[in-house]
Amino acid sequence: MPLIPTQTEIDDFLAACPKTMPQSFVDFHCQHGAVKMDIESIGSGLVCMWPLRDVLQFSREYGFDEFAPGLLGFGTDGCGELYAIDVRENGTGAVGDIPATSLQWEDFRELSPSFDAFSARLMAGTPIIEPDDMDANHH
Repeated sequence: MPLIPTQTEIDDFLAACPKTMPQSFVDFHCQHGAVKMDIESIGSGLVCMWPLRDVLQFSREYGFDEFAPGLLGFGTDGCGELYAIDVRENGTGAVGDIPATSLQWEDFRELSPSFDAFSARLMAGTPIIEPDDMDANHH
């Protein structure tokens, strides 16, 4: 099961996150946790969301605050792309990906106009279970 945040983690996140953070982002975490999904239509096809309790710290550690202020990172594709939300005061709330190596606004590629739209695409994907489930497909 993906990590579902505790009430304390939710409260801590809400206290510290940008005020523009979409409520749907927190709702998604409460319902599904930090999912790993395989989705052909998004980026490289892999979305690994960070646990809610780690989002602000990981986003900061990757350098979003410094290099792409107004973008909040919330996951990775494991291949050098990070997923982020536009949380600027007058921003669109769009979700997109951005290369971890550049983290420049001009490299932000919008994938969905909102987190709601992104999560709908996300949940249409295939959850990634642990690799040892692969053998079950061979007869």
